[in-house]
Amino acid sequence: MRNSTFMSRFQDWLSDWSEGKTRISLVLVLAVLMGLLLGMVGYTIIKQIFYDLFPRPPIIDYHDPVQAAELLKTDPVGAYWVIAVSWILGTVAGAYVAARVAKMGQFAGWIAGVLLAAFYLCDLFFQPHTLLIFVLCPVLVGLAAWAGSWLGMYVNVRKQIRADQGSAPIIAPEVTETVVE
Repeated sequence: MRNSTFMSRFQDWLSDWSEGKTRISLVLVLAVLMGLLLGMVGYTIIKQIFYDLFPRPPIIDYHDPVQAAELLKTDPVGAYWVIAVSWILGTVAGAYVAARVAKMGQFAGWIAGVLLAAFYLCDLFFQPHTLLIFVLCPVLVGLAAWAGSWLGMYVNVRKQIRADQGSAPIIAPEVTETVVE
């Protein structure tokens, strides 16, 4: 019996390439990219709306620790939670769309969530933030990616079940008469 490791199975899968595998790979990549784009756009719009409603005080150079500390003192605590809420909403939407488009379970949503977490962490380097928000990013985005991809998979499965029930021919049961004497 051959040692069945991930790499050996992966090499076997790659050695016999077909048009079906090309299509599956392309659909997966496009689904992840759609989810990533939707999550990034959603995050950016939600964050911008909040900052338009509640503008942050101007800062000349937030890389200066003194100025950054002053900004963090003047920002309301809710300013940081809107960042977390926009992460959650953007990730749920992105993972949901990736899972719905890919129609391969939750895998596409998880990948979109990992890429969105990387985007959010990179975005934190360009804006003032607290350590708590930086630590919460992977946890919140991970939970949101799980929820969005689960919801997308659930909707796909329910849609398939309804389609299968609608296409199944309705067969009337045979009526047999039994005579009771």
